[in-house]
Amino acid sequence: MCVKLKVRYGVFIMIIDSLANAEKYVSLHKDFKLVFEFLKENDISTMPCGRHELRGDEVFFNLQEYETKSEQKLEAHKKYIDIQVVAVGEELMGYTNIENTTVAEEYDEDRDVMFLNGEVSKLKADNKTFLIFYPEDAHMPALSINEQKWVKKAIFKIQK
Repeated sequence: MCVKLKVRYGVFIMIIDSLANAEKYVSLHKDFKLVFEFLKENDISTMPCGRHELRGDEVFFNLQEYETKSEQKLEAHKKYIDIQVVAVGEELMGYTNIENTTVAEEYDEDRDVMFLNGEVSKLKADNKTFLIFYPEDAHMPALSINEQKWVKKAIFKIQK
């Protein structure tokens, strides 16, 4: 499995790796261990969709089901780091550094999201991988691989 880890100005930027290697990343943030232990001990594919709190608003995840699409919006966050884990199915996720984008929709503080314009590299995500998106990382989730497919995915939100 390929690990993509860049360090710039002392900040970690976008990571993709195998869930089998998750333990290697627990030192990057005080709450990553909580997330990866939860994933190790729980089968998220059988859990109901919706919000699940691990520690209130500091660490939680949204479990979603959807059909992948050929186009999606490019997004970024300011308050939270995302750890995205596909439980069932597979999808492509677009990625670029936020410096390579322009604002399409201004930041919404209540939803912790802004939408952007920019070119992305695409990464395949399935039930064996995880992706970490820091606030510096613009990402475009839920993209189809060749055709629309049903996906169930957890998006863990970790306060930065």
